[in-house]
Amino acid sequence: MVRSENAPYRIARVFSLFLLAAFTASGESRFPQPQFESGYTTPPAYNPPFVALVAEWLDAALLALALGISVWLVHRVRSRRWIFVFAVICLVWFGFVRKGCFCPIGAIQNVAVAAWEGGGLAWSAAAFFALPLIVAVFFGRVFCASVCPLGIVQEIFIIRPQRMPRMIDAVLRLIPLGVLSFGLVYTLNGAGYLICRTDPFVGFFRRSAPFSLLLVGMSVLLLGMVVARPYCRYFCPYGVLLEWCSRLAWKPVRITPKECVNCRLCVGVCPVDAIEIPREALGETARAQQFRRFTAILLTVPLLIAGCAGTGWLTGAFVAKAHPLVQTEEALLIATPETEDLYPQIEAFKKSGVPQEALEEEVLAVIGRFRVGNAAAGAFIGLVVALRLLGLSRLRTRSEHEANRFRCIACGRCYPACPKNG
Repeated sequence: MVRSENAPYRIARVFSLFLLAAFTASGESRFPQPQFESGYTTPPAYNPPFVALVAEWLDAALLALALGISVWLVHRVRSRRWIFVFAVICLVWFGFVRKGCFCPIGAIQNVAVAAWEGGGLAWSAAAFFALPLIVAVFFGRVFCASVCPLGIVQEIFIIRPQRMPRMIDAVLRLIPLGVLSFGLVYTLNGAGYLICRTDPFVGFFRRSAPFSLLLVGMSVLLLGMVVARPYCRYFCPYGVLLEWCSRLAWKPVRITPKECVNCRLCVGVCPVDAIEIPREALGETARAQQFRRFTAILLTVPLLIAGCAGTGWLTGAFVAKAHPLVQTEEALLIATPETEDLYPQIEAFKKSGVPQEALEEEVLAVIGRFRVGNAAAGAFIGLVVALRLLGLSRLRTRSEHEANRFRCIACGRCYPACPKNG
């Protein structure tokens, strides 16, 4: 029979493994470096310090803990006050102390590049990306409630939120789809991380953003006084993924754990228009009209997808100007011998020794990839728009007020307003 290990022995063994990992991370390689006769100097290998690895583990563990606490506050405690207090704590830690380095929004690009090129994804980026989505599948968008620093800083600035007209709201909600789709096209084609470049709040957390981006961030916060969470609702690409996951929520956010009395008090306090009102069953005439509308939209789906894909293809050459090679070719075309010093990319290109004909061929290939990517992104947006239009024709009855699964950010403002929550 195998003797079971006692607790001190297990602790000592784990501690020794940590010491071994630290020693290995800082030690030299046991294998000899290859020798080159051409004078080539092998670059020194970089091993991340053990402290940095611990910090990544700590960030991931704290994110998981914060998500768990947020689930408990939203679904069990059901207190707007404690949700807000915990949100401020997360804002201080994840935002200003960690300077926004934990970022599921930016991790979208890392995950996309790793999936496209195969491998190379840091486990911490994978954890930051996946944990809020996994929690949303089970409990809704509790990440937006009190964990995401970008959402919390906007939550603080909500003073007198106004209800957006439904038509304008529907159009503005297409922008996050475009940011997600075309941001991935930029990243996968080597034009940079567009999603990170358009983050208006990272400058506040790191205190190092350009003045123009700080002005954009301040403008978003000022707008957020009357339009609640404008970045979250009308720009955040990660919010698109959270919406999809929260549609499948095993235990979605509920306005009240008891029977709803349809007092409509929750509708007046919801800042993001996420409360769905009761809907009676349609009569025969209305049902027939709704069915005809559904059929008409269904017939236009192929045209909508093809139109959006064609628009994406036509704009591919313009969007490709963000790529460094395209910028280099444009600089070569417009520069004169007197103005070449104004274009550092020209000097770098001349030092590379690459013929200009090869550059032109590569630029054409880049533009072709952008056209294909933009066409795919346009087709995706067209498909989502078609599905949303079809969803408006859905024949669904509702007997009480409910929180919309994908719009609700679990802020808890409806909890104190509901007379059945006490």
